[in-house]
Amino acid sequence: MSAPVKTPSSDSSAARLRSNKRPRESETAPNLSASTKVTGTSPGLVLAPSKSRLGDVPVDPHDNVSHAAIYRYRLVDGDITKALSRESMLHFFYPHVVHDDNFKESKLQLDRLRQRRDLFLLAFEAVQNLPPTDKWSFYQIAGIHGLPYEPYDGDTASIWEETGGDKWWGGYCQHGSPLFPTWHRPYVMLLEQSVIRQAKLLAETAFGDPDEKKAVEAIADQLRFPFWDWANHSTRMTGIPDIFTSTEIFLAYQWKSFSRTKIPNPLKSFVLPKNVGKITASSDVFNPAAKPNYVVPSEGVPFSPLGYPTVRYVNASYMSQNDKMNVALIRNVNGTAVEGVHAVFHHNDWLSFSNHYWSEAPGHKQYGHYTSVELVHDGLHTYIGGPGGHMAHPDVAAFDPVFFFHHANVDRLVALWQYCYPNKWIDDKLQPMDDGTYTIKPAPDATSDTDLTPFRRSQKDEFVSSNDVRTVDVDCGYTYPEIQLARKEMWGPGKMLNHLLELYRPPQHFVHRWFLVLEKILKRAFGGPYSIRVFIDMPDATANTPLSDPHFAGDICIFARSNNVRCANCDRYKYMRGSVNLTKTMVRLGIKTAQEVNDAGTAPTGNPLSHADAITLVYVDSKGDQLNPASIGWGGPNRSIYFQEGVKDENIQDFLVQQVNSATLPLKPAVRYELQS
Repeated sequence: MSAPVKTPSSDSSAARLRSNKRPRESETAPNLSASTKVTGTSPGLVLAPSKSRLGDVPVDPHDNVSHAAIYRYRLVDGDITKALSRESMLHFFYPHVVHDDNFKESKLQLDRLRQRRDLFLLAFEAVQNLPPTDKWSFYQIAGIHGLPYEPYDGDTASIWEETGGDKWWGGYCQHGSPLFPTWHRPYVMLLEQSVIRQAKLLAETAFGDPDEKKAVEAIADQLRFPFWDWANHSTRMTGIPDIFTSTEIFLAYQWKSFSRTKIPNPLKSFVLPKNVGKITASSDVFNPAAKPNYVVPSEGVPFSPLGYPTVRYVNASYMSQNDKMNVALIRNVNGTAVEGVHAVFHHNDWLSFSNHYWSEAPGHKQYGHYTSVELVHDGLHTYIGGPGGHMAHPDVAAFDPVFFFHHANVDRLVALWQYCYPNKWIDDKLQPMDDGTYTIKPAPDATSDTDLTPFRRSQKDEFVSSNDVRTVDVDCGYTYPEIQLARKEMWGPGKMLNHLLELYRPPQHFVHRWFLVLEKILKRAFGGPYSIRVFIDMPDATANTPLSDPHFAGDICIFARSNNVRCANCDRYKYMRGSVNLTKTMVRLGIKTAQEVNDAGTAPTGNPLSHADAITLVYVDSKGDQLNPASIGWGGPNRSIYFQEGVKDENIQDFLVQQVNSATLPLKPAVRYELQS
């Protein structure tokens, strides 16, 4: 194994690792720090000092005066290969070891994994039980994302109440922005550090047995937030893991310090300690108090009253319907979600990879048939939340605990993409933030120096920027399993990209692919989240057409804010883009997909989907009821068909090496056909 890759401690001036021979381009391991580029002419692997301004002193659990500043996890010996990894929740919550000849050591290892699992769950429960006024509470942290539109932790930088009023959105989160990936990175870290904080307090108060107390103290500072890889084979086969749906959870370790053997599951839901949303009369069918006659509202943010839990696919008794959620999740993950994850790794441009924004402004880049990591993320919110579910609505999504495990995985996908494309980053003046946030006026350009409020980097009103959290291990001090392995084994970008394209290869994968691209999708057309279902050669498709119909090709989920939130500025011309891979449906229907693209970027055989009834779009709200764009004066999005001649498997490695070292993709240009709306 090669020597470890190191990054400087907070007081170090430089850190360099040089190999004895010049590596080939295809083998060069990427440097993800903000100041260094990986090139084929590099004499070796050089890691520049991290530019992060984050401190690396862990939060003192007894410090209730200082602000909730995000800190950077300290690296052992400054070695990034020793950064603690966020693990798959399947490994984390279902601990197991492979027993070898040293059975005693294996038993001790399994006990440590069980203790870690239990401590995380107990600490997560403690975070949820904190008073709603506590800045470390689940309520306060979840409320950063959207409702209740209040300053977090005494944020004096807020200008929304004073000058914004209802002119722009009142939440903090970034969506439809190149800052979408980087804003959510410190957001997950904040909850992660609150869990660590409570774990340390539990070590002091809940464990009377000296050995257990010592073990918990050692584990507490090493807790990292597990990620739920919803595109893996487990979710494709069985749906959401039962750790997110069980009412109670049995503790895995037999603790001597207390008699509890099971706890209410803190990952299933969160009971609201305050009213969230617009208060309605208890007799109103849109109020959960109306159960068993509750009705999901057709638009707007569902009201969440004090004392009620978060829900998914809610029924008339205001209870989650896990079976319906799993049917939708399995169907869509095996279709559009896995295809989407596979597709995002074909990007080599930050803006098109990072978010779903679309603009017709002169000079604004268009991105052809590629999807974005935000669009894939949007779909999972819809598939998990369902009708009336909190996850389906941006303003209340973070109150569902599964939100953070979902976003830990989104953060992982972003980090993996960054490994593949280490020199791609946020350009200045990329894209206007038209919606604004709680602290940022609409219209300024988003840059890598834009404050990611409300996440502090000090005890003052000094906030983290994207440059501070650019890379997970170099800048933030944590990592993911694939990156940890790649660092140790000195993988180059091409090898990582090849690994990921194999890992997320869709169940039906075709070399030559056809895509429907929809641009100028009006995000807030129908007063809340909605979806656009795509059918091929089925002009009479409606909202009642089963999604099991062979003509159904996929859908685009619009994770939209509702019209009844304080965001008048959001109503004006906010567009997004999305794409659906049509290839498998075309094959299923016997439509020819293979053709040759010449060097001029044209396909002699033309577009087999050019006839008037080839593509049918069906608009549905979160309940599955059909919507009519014409009723609001919208003619629907712009439609295009793209054909991409792919790369055969035997040539894929050459393609990957070219791709990660090229400013433009080496593929032949995709052929674009415009369709009538």
